[in-house]
Amino acid sequence: MKQMKCFSLSLCVLCCLSVFHSRAFDHFITREGDKLMDGHKLFRFIAVNAPNINGHYDGYKNTNPSSGYIYDPVELDYEMEAYFKDMEQMGVRVFRTWGITVSDGLGEYEALVEGKGEYNETAFRRIDKMLELCNKYNIRVILCLIKENQYWGSTRDFAKLYGGGDYYEDPKVKAGFKDLLNVFANRENHFTGVAYKNDKAILAWEFGNEVPNSKGAWIGEMGEYMKMLDPNHLIGDSRRANGIEQMKQLVDDVVENHPVVDLVKTRQYPNYKNSVAELWSQCEGKRPMYIDEFQKLDGFTEVLEDICNTGTSGGLLWSLMKPQVQGGIGGHALFHAYSWGGSRWPGFDSGEYFNERHNLLKIREYGYKIRGEKVPPIPKPNEPPFLFENLSEDAVALKWRCSPGARYYFVERASRPKGPWTKVSGDIDISYNLYFYPLFVDTDIEPKQSYYYRVTGMNESGISPVSNVIGPIVPNVNMVMDNLEDLSLTHSSSQNIKISSESWPRLRQTEEDFFQAEREEQSQEGELIYGADEIKWIQVFAFGNTGESIHFQYSRDGLTWCELPQGTVNETHRSAYPSQISGTKDNPVDKYIYEVRALPKGTTLIKVLTGNANANNTFPWIGRVHLGFIGKMKTKN
Repeated sequence: MKQMKCFSLSLCVLCCLSVFHSRAFDHFITREGDKLMDGHKLFRFIAVNAPNINGHYDGYKNTNPSSGYIYDPVELDYEMEAYFKDMEQMGVRVFRTWGITVSDGLGEYEALVEGKGEYNETAFRRIDKMLELCNKYNIRVILCLIKENQYWGSTRDFAKLYGGGDYYEDPKVKAGFKDLLNVFANRENHFTGVAYKNDKAILAWEFGNEVPNSKGAWIGEMGEYMKMLDPNHLIGDSRRANGIEQMKQLVDDVVENHPVVDLVKTRQYPNYKNSVAELWSQCEGKRPMYIDEFQKLDGFTEVLEDICNTGTSGGLLWSLMKPQVQGGIGGHALFHAYSWGGSRWPGFDSGEYFNERHNLLKIREYGYKIRGEKVPPIPKPNEPPFLFENLSEDAVALKWRCSPGARYYFVERASRPKGPWTKVSGDIDISYNLYFYPLFVDTDIEPKQSYYYRVTGMNESGISPVSNVIGPIVPNVNMVMDNLEDLSLTHSSSQNIKISSESWPRLRQTEEDFFQAEREEQSQEGELIYGADEIKWIQVFAFGNTGESIHFQYSRDGLTWCELPQGTVNETHRSAYPSQISGTKDNPVDKYIYEVRALPKGTTLIKVLTGNANANNTFPWIGRVHLGFIGKMKTKN
């Protein structure tokens, strides 16, 4: 009994600390006319959408195959907080979620809404953790609920759970949604003990994503119900206006028919009409307006200027991605029909084609500007990377978790656990390897020698603390990863081999292997030749859509070329992943991995042949080549 009392007291203390910790905000955000207010202070923001904050998608099936899901639940200890650490460095004070998951009966993702009045506690705790971290990092959230978008649980799937009637009209379905609102409003956060309706981190409730513009009555009804449950928080209009005519219709509908709705929104994509200033003219004096999503290749800064120079309350970039718990970072393409949907802080060279770093720095600059604050220097990475154990059995192939804010990394090597340390890499931009591949391989080792490794992150403001040390690693071979940005690592190549860096749709088709060697259309079989003192093994990663076969020849002297023994080449084929939006219209292609685990002894040259001679396409696209070798490589340089 005494032990129970002690436990209860400890639990009470922890709960009190959590509740106190969750009181990071002094006020709920309120509305005064066409403005948002934080107490007596005007509240405005330039910030981001964070669609991966509770789960991860990037269009490439999944990021963590062991989860068993195509939409991976976010990992809480590293990934969830990494999101907030990135936003903190950006000066972000608001983000918007993209929607909750609803069961579609297939079991391919972790659904928060599992059935009629049934909710997944594990999934809810991801939102609990998100709100705890909102309070810790002083970042508010616009909490979006059920999407119109037909993937990972939509309005259609929710309606099916309640009999399949019209989502916006059927009384049973509407009663089910009100039950969901009741659960959200009254849920007590597992980590803080604070009910959602009392959590000041929530800026506004948004009942869905892309609710049709004709559904104002439904929004008004649900808004009135939610205000009864939770009078503390704002209600955002889930519709989005495309052009000033629609904006006038929506804001007039809110003012005249649904005064419970507090703020309205629009977007700024290339297919959206009118400027921010023109759209604001329809809202001025009536309701706060914000840009819930925007992304442009042209006119990006103009959008930010217009938001700041009008009475617009805020704007949110689509979108911010997160680092991966398995190491590395995610891609840009998300599941969309375009490849510039996701940005990764602090911006990387592989995102130059859509101004990733420039745009993120602009979000940071204008985020401070709209609050009337001086833009501080970007902080240096203040946390060490985490280096995983070596990925290869016979070479050095390293991967690590990111250090928040690090743009580049460098690797050091030693023969003893405590050094002395020698830098063995340049400044590594990990974005070209995403999370599929090692982030660093050692191309200059002595076989059978013992090595230790550590890694450090860096940006323009400084370097991170050093990572953990791994080792001893006793490699048998040097390893090189050729991502085929050019042909400099090859020994030679045929004249009909060219390097492609097409951004779209190629980036989606190749899972953001950014460069590919491809044969010219209607040309003969192409070839890439790699050379070294001795080549021990090779892997080739290729893409195509008609089952083209990469094949190999080897040479010991550069004069005589031989076919590999039968059964030497192991081929792995994986079907393409169509876009969740565009389906097959962007011509998804299959991925092939060819692996020769042991080349004949004395091989000094390996020829990679494309096949597919004279075809009316450029397949196969060779995305990258990995080699294990002894001695030195023999390259064009």
